[in-house]
Amino acid sequence: MADDGRKPGTVDEDIKALFEKPEEWFDRYQTQRRRIETLLDDHKRKRAALEAQQKGEYEKLLGAFSDEMKEPSDELAKVAPVRTEDVEAIPRRRAAYSDRMAALLAKLSLLSYIAFEEPAKKKLLDTALEQGGLKLIAAIAVEDTEAIVVEAKDFLVVAFRGTTSKADRKTDFRISVNRVMVENHPQHVRVHAGFYSAFQLVEERIHEALNSVQGKSVYLTGHSLGGAVALVASAALGGRDDIGSRIAAVYTFGSPRVGGRDFPAIVKAPHYRVVNSGDVVPLVPPSWLNGYVHTGEPYLLKNKSKKPVRRRPTGSVVILSIRSIFLWPFSRRLLVSRAHDITLYAARLDRIARDRGRWT
Repeated sequence: MADDGRKPGTVDEDIKALFEKPEEWFDRYQTQRRRIETLLDDHKRKRAALEAQQKGEYEKLLGAFSDEMKEPSDELAKVAPVRTEDVEAIPRRRAAYSDRMAALLAKLSLLSYIAFEEPAKKKLLDTALEQGGLKLIAAIAVEDTEAIVVEAKDFLVVAFRGTTSKADRKTDFRISVNRVMVENHPQHVRVHAGFYSAFQLVEERIHEALNSVQGKSVYLTGHSLGGAVALVASAALGGRDDIGSRIAAVYTFGSPRVGGRDFPAIVKAPHYRVVNSGDVVPLVPPSWLNGYVHTGEPYLLKNKSKKPVRRRPTGSVVILSIRSIFLWPFSRRLLVSRAHDITLYAARLDRIARDRGRWT
């Protein structure tokens, strides 16, 4: 295996072996992260109760909590999904589909699910990004739309969080297709009302964050609902000042359909639509409902794939389409299915990237 960017001896042998098993690696990361988040929630409850009693006892608890957090925090850093070599291996001169960029953006989409709205949990996000030599420029949360803006040496990434709350599911359920005028685009287009409204909540803050770092190309990404919002963002930001010319590509993972047949006309950036075999979410809303369509190039990931297949799902598409008809609008329940899990997307893409190219 290629050098993981750390000094010799700093990573346990079992951790090194784990990197060769992406599914286990990412599952372990998620387990360790949830363990820390549980500790943080527990500490928050204890702190509130103790502060109500006396300050002196709180200081004792704080010291004990710091000791309690040290071991799981160290373990989390060891299995952080983004590493320096991941970022340094990204092609510098092209925005065509890249296995390594797809893997990195899937990992950042995974990290966007960290509840960074809470300062204590935001530290988990900072720690994971630092392992890859990345910098958090902005962590944005407005109502129920969340996104992170991350800086690498040669580019910026905006990763939108997917469905996590009842309000997000309400956004998914808004199946009406509104005709809207996207800034600096001459024609009205038909787009999913919920996805467009979700993006508008954070548009100005994302615009501000991207303009705070001049001259770097921008990649937009997201999983599930986050992928849909990322695609809307590529159209809306594509017509604003110089940011439009800086958008290099959009990578989405398990994204639903976003708009009508006229919507793709205003998506100018390359769109790479990655779909796990068996993931039904990209088949909703059904194409028969108000004329929803997908944009971009589809890349299908199969179990044990050694490379992505450059086409939309075929063998099971009829069955999945039937499921989408009968399960819509109940398809959000399928978010718990393994095929739609962002952890599986990240693990499969990481394995493909390492099998097909050197990580230098």
